[in-house]
Amino acid sequence: MKLWNYRGEQKSITEALQIKLPEHAVISVTGAGGKTSLIFAWARELAADGKNVVITTTTHMYRPERMEEDGIRIVVSGDPERPDKVTAPPEDVLESLRDTADVVLIEADGSRRMPLKWPGDREPVIPDSTDITVCVAGLSAVGKPAEDVIYRADELPEAIKRDTVDVNLMHKILASRDGGQKGVRGEFRIFLNQVDDDIDRLAAAYRLQQILGVFGIQTAWGSLIEPDERKLAVILEAAGDSKRFGSNKLLHIMDDGRPMIASVLDAVRSLDVHKKIIVTQYDEVAKLASGFDTVMNDRPDLGISRSMKLGLMAAGDADAYIFCVCDQPGLTAETLEKLIDAYKKGTAGIVSLAWQGQMRNPKIFSSLYREELMRLEGDTGGRQIIDAHKKDLLLVEAENEDEVKDIDRL
Repeated sequence: MKLWNYRGEQKSITEALQIKLPEHAVISVTGAGGKTSLIFAWARELAADGKNVVITTTTHMYRPERMEEDGIRIVVSGDPERPDKVTAPPEDVLESLRDTADVVLIEADGSRRMPLKWPGDREPVIPDSTDITVCVAGLSAVGKPAEDVIYRADELPEAIKRDTVDVNLMHKILASRDGGQKGVRGEFRIFLNQVDDDIDRLAAAYRLQQILGVFGIQTAWGSLIEPDERKLAVILEAAGDSKRFGSNKLLHIMDDGRPMIASVLDAVRSLDVHKKIIVTQYDEVAKLASGFDTVMNDRPDLGISRSMKLGLMAAGDADAYIFCVCDQPGLTAETLEKLIDAYKKGTAGIVSLAWQGQMRNPKIFSSLYREELMRLEGDTGGRQIIDAHKKDLLLVEAENEDEVKDIDRL
């Protein structure tokens, strides 16, 4: 984690944001581009300093892996419609949290995992008891088409609309009383996330803090997640009907005496990733996938998009998704690691294996494209999303042609 403000590099989020915490502080975090990451990083920082911290939400947030850590409690309600998410606790519980904690951190906004947002009519949901409001914005948006990286871009006021996100558009959104400052309670700060090691983003952050300072807004910037800490989820798509093959090809015994799917399962098992998920309609395949989170696809007739959506839901708060088909027995763990390393360099939001310059499987998608992936229908993979974001694509050449061959026929 790297943090700066106008004074230079800082050691903590509290110092970077120049905050003096009151007793039983309530902090609401709004905006986009890393709210949850900021909240959890800040909570761990405060807990390490001996503070009793509560994390909660007034809207929705992705379900944490653990509901309690040392010095940190997570107080939320389950969401029956979205098992991968949690929602606000009852109002009386929310109001009582201040009395039981040194610091309450509230995720008070939603952004569909986009780096910027323009709030809707009922957003953000900031409690009156808030002492400090922090608006987060992701600098990965700079230079991208506004409609791709701003949640509710179509609702931006005509006076500030632009086709491409630049520093001027960002400061107008963040400084606006109808945008970044909407509904603010208590002191106000802005945190510019996703600087990473990108010199252009660092320059944009420095320029933004100068402009926002004219409006009397204190700003910090940095990178909350180091590249090697990004949460990646591998999603194995194993629900096809194998019509051209004539039988369940994933169970076809290969020359090494194992079912076809075994080699892909072994390659993925060796990876150090956040989650390993397999989506299948076959009980026999599920039994082979020990160590994987298994999701049963009861409607494979809806096409590959159905498997992708089920996998995305199971991936929860992952930062990126590696989609693998299971009929590429030549795919190796080394090639998967090479794909992951390419993604972690942070130069592209979509990374695909390739052979002689032609895109093949597997593919990695940043969570930036999650909503577009969730909108896919029928027997459609991510190709149309790649076509819409060609400049975000990086191709990684396979070591040999056998790695990219998929087996469709006996």
